[in-house]
Amino acid sequence: MRSIFLMLSLLLPVTLLSSGASFAQSKLDASILSYDGKDFTRTETTLMQEGKAAVGTKLDANSPAYKALAEGHSYTGPVTVFGKNYQGNYAPLIGADGKVTGALFVGVPK
Repeated sequence: MRSIFLMLSLLLPVTLLSSGASFAQSKLDASILSYDGKDFTRTETTLMQEGKAAVGTKLDANSPAYKALAEGHSYTGPVTVFGKNYQGNYAPLIGADGKVTGALFVGVPK
């Protein structure tokens, strides 16, 4: 139930940022990331790098989203992923022990 709430709360800002016409024309990108206490690693993604899915790639530690996620907070704002600009939304995934275990990303290309 909690993960459904997180996904819906992550998708709501993206939906509100897009009008009906631009939303239909925009391709959303999304990722599920795992967190090992050091790196956020994409385990599932629609992002492409060098012509193939960017599974196994890491969230840049210098990204504005990285610090927020590592502290258990969400991040909404501009991000650049593999040279492409997005209006991005990141939400942390929190385990039963209260620790960050991963994150969700949804981005609208700019």
